[in-house]
Amino acid sequence: MEGTDALINALYCTATEGDWQSFRGRALGLLCEQFGASAAAWWSRGARNDGELTQHPQPFLTTAVLAKLALPPGGEAVVLEASPTAQAFVYSPTGSELVHTVVLQYPARAKRASEEALQRAGMHLCAAGALSMLQFVRRDDWLHSMGRANRGSAALVDGGGAVYAVSGRFRSLLEEAGHAGDVARLPFTLPESALGEEGGELMEGGLHLRVARCGSLYLLHARKPLPLDALSPREQEIARALSNGKTLKSIARQYGIAVSTVANHTTRIYRKLAIYRREDLIELLHMKPSTVR
Repeated sequence: MEGTDALINALYCTATEGDWQSFRGRALGLLCEQFGASAAAWWSRGARNDGELTQHPQPFLTTAVLAKLALPPGGEAVVLEASPTAQAFVYSPTGSELVHTVVLQYPARAKRASEEALQRAGMHLCAAGALSMLQFVRRDDWLHSMGRANRGSAALVDGGGAVYAVSGRFRSLLEEAGHAGDVARLPFTLPESALGEEGGELMEGGLHLRVARCGSLYLLHARKPLPLDALSPREQEIARALSNGKTLKSIARQYGIAVSTVANHTTRIYRKLAIYRREDLIELLHMKPSTVR
């Protein structure tokens, strides 16, 4: 198998192993080995330029330097001379808002990859990376297909809402909420309060969304609202305990609070959910998301 073909095959094989973040570093290692580079960097970004930067074997470039390696207007892929000892490949896949910049740093007087070989390998690198991310976000689709109806669908996005990978169920939920078309960018803005290390939750277009930090990106889970979404975190804990048949006294002991406090929480839970009996609570919490009004 010819060298570049073998590299491409190795990239796709590697994309199916491990998580997407480890793939990026391993993929750069394969590029260095194939083209004789001493170091490599791969920056995937949206409009806000805050995406994911991976470098191998150690950091040697900043995003400020990489941002200067721009794609020509109207272009899709280009190979540039980044410096006397470096080559750059810049690529924006059709139908995506993302721009990928891959830089290979060579030892002095080393032979460089041909533009054709680097462009071909670079495009497959990005495609394999997209496959690795898609495999990551589709985990909840698989759990849902196995009966976990409360699992949310997923997407991997940056802080500006550019989509790096999106599961089929996430796309379907957006369409049901009135957001049809390609999902290259979220049809809503993520609040700054949800973009910290702790992430956050929000309601948008009739969907419950949970945001979690994932490297420099954000893992976004979407699902239809559940009854518990109307309750505070402590009320949710007590509601689950009540639905499992625990007494007020045992719940108070479990959470180290007074029985009267549990009773007050219970009253608020019933009022928020517009129910009157424990049996109603049990029935409500076992409803599938699609049946909740």
